[in-house]
Amino acid sequence: MSGRVLTVTGTGPEARRWADRVAALTRRAFSDTGEIAGLPRPDGARDEAAPLLGELAAGGALWIALDPSAGVTGAMRVTRPDTGAWCVHRVVVNPALRGGGVGRLLLSALDRAAAGLGIPAIRLNAVVERGLPPLYAHLGFRVTGLEPGPGKPLSELVMERRPGSPATPAPLAEEWIWPAPRPTVNWFTLAGEVYAVTGHHRGVADAARGAADALAAHLGPDAPVRYAGTDAHLAPQSADRSCDPPGPGGLPLDAHITRYAGPRERVPAHVMPRTADPWRFAVWRYNPGREALIAPRPPVPPVPLVPPVPPAPLVPSARAIRP
Repeated sequence: MSGRVLTVTGTGPEARRWADRVAALTRRAFSDTGEIAGLPRPDGARDEAAPLLGELAAGGALWIALDPSAGVTGAMRVTRPDTGAWCVHRVVVNPALRGGGVGRLLLSALDRAAAGLGIPAIRLNAVVERGLPPLYAHLGFRVTGLEPGPGKPLSELVMERRPGSPATPAPLAEEWIWPAPRPTVNWFTLAGEVYAVTGHHRGVADAARGAADALAAHLGPDAPVRYAGTDAHLAPQSADRSCDPPGPGGLPLDAHITRYAGPRERVPAHVMPRTADPWRFAVWRYNPGREALIAPRPPVPPVPLVPPVPPAPLVPSARAIRP
């Protein structure tokens, strides 16, 4: 994506003019509910310039992507809390330009500026059910934790990257390991249907691969299933719910696999898992059409049994032989 990035600070007339334009773009960009029907409308659909100007007055900055004719193609807000990290909020892109690299342009400009100033980290919250974590992971952001968001129906992951570091993708949150195994629900798609595979896992990567193995064992290793995401039960008290069905309306195929007819948006327990169980959080999601192919791991060959070697016969030494 070609263009330039403008940084706006303060609360003068020029800042107010840009704040009005960015708020209008935010309302337009967040007017739909995302790529999965049934999600609540984002808060940004009601955005106004006044809160944005309040962030600028508190020391925040507005980063704006402009096309060659000075049209606003995208924007994001950046605050600088006492932790030293730069925190990114409300990244928006002109709906007509989604997928065209506007977000990458903004975050790359921010990364270069932060690296030049020695900022230790760039941090953001990514709403899982809207499929945002894989997008940021592709830009080199790593998952550092979960933001429970009490009272919110959706789940958010805290993600960050070290400015200036290589943007090596981590598509399955490889580095995010939970302190103890948790009951998980893992979602797959196949031929217009949805499969839920429950289990007990230590992280997103472990859950996705373990569930893919279990599904391959049931359907066959050549079934073209694709991985859509994972939920984890994060109750404050441990509870073994690894065999609980994820939600009504499915057909149990065995103790751990449930099949749902129809597309993903028709499975409420998948669209918003916290509505089915308040302690079941979405921890990874791919948007429809972007599900990941996870090849089942080859079975570990059994270790061959080696027969015991019979002891060698005792041969008397020359000293022990007497004439």
